[in-house]
Amino acid sequence: MPVFKLRHATAYVFSSPVTLSPHQLHLRPRADHKLRVQTSSLTLSPLAEVVWRNDLYGNSVAIAHFTSQATQLDIISELEVETFPRSESQRRLLLENGTAEYSAIERRMLGPYINQPWEAGNAAAEWIRRGATSVRKGQYERLLECAARIRYEFDYRIRYEQGLQTPQETLQLHSGTCRDFAELMMAAARSLGCAARFVTGYVFAPNAAPDSSSPHAWAEIYLPALGWIELDATNGLVDDGDLIPVASAATGAELTPISGAFTGYGATSTLRVGVDVAKLA
Repeated sequence: MPVFKLRHATAYVFSSPVTLSPHQLHLRPRADHKLRVQTSSLTLSPLAEVVWRNDLYGNSVAIAHFTSQATQLDIISELEVETFPRSESQRRLLLENGTAEYSAIERRMLGPYINQPWEAGNAAAEWIRRGATSVRKGQYERLLECAARIRYEFDYRIRYEQGLQTPQETLQLHSGTCRDFAELMMAAARSLGCAARFVTGYVFAPNAAPDSSSPHAWAEIYLPALGWIELDATNGLVDDGDLIPVASAATGAELTPISGAFTGYGATSTLRVGVDVAKLA
C-alpha cells in the first residue's frame, strides 16, 4: 500500500511583536481503515502548550496556547502515513450488493450534509441539466460525470485570498481553486440528493518541486453502498490512495488547516506555506 512522508511548514512573519491567541490546527490526518498514521510530530515556535481534542465532526484538532510575544510564528507538521485505497472492482462489488437509498436514520443523521442554500442548489442543478445526456445513468455514474465535467470545463486558478467562491460564482467565472471546485462538487451532489462534505488534506503530485505544494481540498460523497467516497474534481481522482484526508466538515467555511488571531498595535503579517508530499513506497 502507498506510504507517504509529509512536511507542512507554515510561517507567519509580523512587522512588530504581537500577542498570539490560541490557534486551532487541523494537521493530523484522521485514521481509519483507509489510512494509518505511522509517525507524527508537530513543532511550534514560539513554544506553546498543545492540547488535543476531537471537534463535532470527529476531526483531531490541536489547540496551541502561546505565552510569549512573537515576531514570527512557525508551525511545522511532519507525518508518515499509509493509505489503503479501494479498487474500482471493489467499489462495483459494493454497489452491486448494496442499497441505493438512504435509510430513515441515514437521512436524519445526514441532514447537515444534504441541505444547502437554494441559490447554490438551483445553480448546480441547472448546470447538471445543461450537460445531461439521453443515456440513463446510476447515481454513482452521474457523480463521476459531474467530477469529470468540473475538471475539464473549468480552469484551475491559484488564489491566495482567504475564503471560498460560491458555486454560483464558480459557474459564472468558469474557474477556481481546489476548494472552490470542492464546493461546486458538493452542491452538484446535494442537488442529486446525496450527502456531501468538504475535506482538507494533501495530495501526492509526482512532479511537484519540494515544498512547492499547498494543502489540498476535495469533496466526499455519501452513498449507502460505499459509505463516504472521495471525489477530487481538481485532479480527477476517485477513492484514490494519493489523497490524504486530514479533516472534514459540512462546509468549507468551517474548515481551515490553521486558524487563529494576533493582537499588536499597527502590526501586519505575511504568510509563507510550503507542503512537501513524497511517496516512499
